[in-house]
Amino acid sequence: MSQHAHDTDPGWTVRWTSPERGEWTADVHGMVVGEVHRDADRYIATRGSRTLGRYHSLDAALDAVDHRSLTTPEPNRLWTLLLTMINVGIVAAIALVATMMLR
Repeated sequence: MSQHAHDTDPGWTVRWTSPERGEWTADVHGMVVGEVHRDADRYIATRGSRTLGRYHSLDAALDAVDHRSLTTPEPNRLWTLLLTMINVGIVAAIALVATMMLR
């Protein structure tokens, strides 16, 4: 088990654990942010459901997970947040109109 500090923000420390042989899990403050597992001849680095790549060395796979931005949300999360905010706004507007009509 090793511990790596993220380069851009010292408050985000990635802690690596190896729950099983051939598998490593990265977490930040108890939240899993990435994983590396050993395939037949390569190490596969993932973050969430997204595969970051296949690497010949363990260090390269761990670095791929470590050095990916931990503070910038992925684009699909930004779209989800935007669409959620729009939907909440629509529901609030409908509730306001319904309240005005019922008075």
